[in-house]
Amino acid sequence: MRNKIIAATLFGLLSSGMLLADNVKQPLNETGIYIKGKCKAIDSSPDGYVYVLTRDKKLIRFDEDGEQKIIPIPLNKEIKSEDDYFCDMAVDTKCAYFCAYNYSSILALDLTNPKELKALNLSYDNKPINPMILTRNIDGWCLKDFDSRTFKIDKKGNLTLLPESTEVTLDKNGKSVIIEETKFNTETAITSFPKKVYSNDLNTVRWIAPDAESPKQVTSIEYLGFNIDRGLDVYLVKSASGDLDTEITIYAVDNSNNIIAKKVIPNGSLDFIMRYCKKQIQVKIWSVLLYI
Repeated sequence: MRNKIIAATLFGLLSSGMLLADNVKQPLNETGIYIKGKCKAIDSSPDGYVYVLTRDKKLIRFDEDGEQKIIPIPLNKEIKSEDDYFCDMAVDTKCAYFCAYNYSSILALDLTNPKELKALNLSYDNKPINPMILTRNIDGWCLKDFDSRTFKIDKKGNLTLLPESTEVTLDKNGKSVIIEETKFNTETAITSFPKKVYSNDLNTVRWIAPDAESPKQVTSIEYLGFNIDRGLDVYLVKSASGDLDTEITIYAVDNSNNIIAKKVIPNGSLDFIMRYCKKQIQVKIWSVLLYI
């Protein structure tokens, strides 16, 4: 039986850099599978496939058993050269959607007939934007741009600006999640890093990240999405001591804000990927997060 889980559980998938020989089958497990080249994004479709986007414009599709298929991404008139690459992607059962800093648009690729990219042009206040992070939702997409603004986008391309520090992933009720802002005190030269996660009304604290083990401190929080079957929200918390010893911890949190499970990734930078994970996927469970 397939289960809905968070793509953040694909630690082995994200942290590798080599690809198995073509047509070699490797079952998915805790160690993951290998990918060649620089990976930019990962997402999954409701029908159980996991997709990885590489910097050289290839879409690699994995099924539950580790079978892989490489889908070349065609050029589009907005893509000026082969050196242009995408920042992020989102996937549903029919299409893969891409965004990039250079293109004020969402580019859609039909997964059943991947011969061309179709552009949905975007603008806000009659000005182009520079998309960086993209997620899919029921009514369209959410997008974060280079200026750290988060937009909700409908299927016609109309943009709605969401409150500052809103996460690009919506919760299980389709509501926004807002992370406490990082603040810098110019008088004391002290930075106050985020600890609290708010609901979309900014009046309700939905979770407080645990303190990091000294001398580390929490430096950032990201809302990864939810496991709808278990009613769990999943967060990524990054901690460090200055610029050293970066550590990533994934927390699964229930509706009462109790931590049900966690996964620690020491020395975790994952600099080569734009997004650590996406909202929810239907694949075979192999993550320690859900071995509970």
